[in-house]
Amino acid sequence: MGKKLILIGTILLLLHLPGLAGPGNTDWMSKGKYGIFMHYQYRIMLGYCQINTTLTAHPGEQYPPASAMTSEGWNQFIDGFDVKGFAAQMTSAKVGWVLFCINDGSFAFHCAPNHAFDSITGYKPGEKCSKRDLIMDLANALNPKGIKLIVYMSGMYGYPRDERSALGFGDDPQYRKAPTLSSRKKHLLVLKEYADRYCSKIAGWWFDGVISGGYAENDGYGHEKLASIIHKANPLSVIAFNFSDKVFGCLFTGVDDYTSGDQWSPAPLNLDNLTPKTQPVTGDILWCGKIYCGNIYHGLGNANRYTDDALIKWIRTCNQEGGVCTLDWPFDPKTGLIKDFGKKQMIKIGKAVK
Repeated sequence: MGKKLILIGTILLLLHLPGLAGPGNTDWMSKGKYGIFMHYQYRIMLGYCQINTTLTAHPGEQYPPASAMTSEGWNQFIDGFDVKGFAAQMTSAKVGWVLFCINDGSFAFHCAPNHAFDSITGYKPGEKCSKRDLIMDLANALNPKGIKLIVYMSGMYGYPRDERSALGFGDDPQYRKAPTLSSRKKHLLVLKEYADRYCSKIAGWWFDGVISGGYAENDGYGHEKLASIIHKANPLSVIAFNFSDKVFGCLFTGVDDYTSGDQWSPAPLNLDNLTPKTQPVTGDILWCGKIYCGNIYHGLGNANRYTDDALIKWIRTCNQEGGVCTLDWPFDPKTGLIKDFGKKQMIKIGKAVK
């Protein structure tokens, strides 16, 4: 009995040592080698880009006017998403996972219903949260093909471009302060509804827009509460946080499982300096690098940014050094399908690295 108690104590101690990963199992990510990221957000479907470029539908304008974003238009995009065709594309490219946006952290549009969000903000069902549950449909299409689904979620720290949401959650409208206890409780209700609904149908979470100090409070509603909500729904779920100063580091000890690795500005054409060895991870978590592969910021573009060989070399190098990669190609807003030039490149990559 004494030896058993010592062993249990040792395990508990190890679980709380600085830098150690959370309880999520990332073995399937290492085996999958690479996945894709779908920056599925309303402003992108309307042709707006956060990086000024002459190639966008609205050069020099980063965000659409509120009048251009209607509930009817949003639901039309959601309803038009070809889930079956998308799953076929992912299968042909042998991707290990799909990292898909459930919402955006600016305008508060969600691609799945959420009664907690509606209740907190006063929006009617279908106004901000779509009528169709696109996440559930994607999970049901991808899982049977052996492809995992990771949910991208923003807005846990506020919605700076939607005053009604900011008021409902009690967030700082200027998005400069970490959310209060009251605000975090409300945001966690939205997360809980999604986590409890999808359970093991989704394999992980990727939280964007992290504010320094947010969910770090030791008041019962910090990062540990966030993780407990997720792991109660799916004990094996993996978690990542995207914090601009620590994209290859562990943000919350014992919670993070893999790095966000986010490259929101154009990654260099030479990817040799974006690998686990050149950008070493801080903490015992899985190194994951994330880049966009179109000639315009996430989800937009009319051509590939990299050659096939450059991406194949990058993924192979990262895999050999113990990391994984998530890549983002332009898609057709009307159908959600990866554009043909991106699909062809994905298939070549899949054949090469798998």
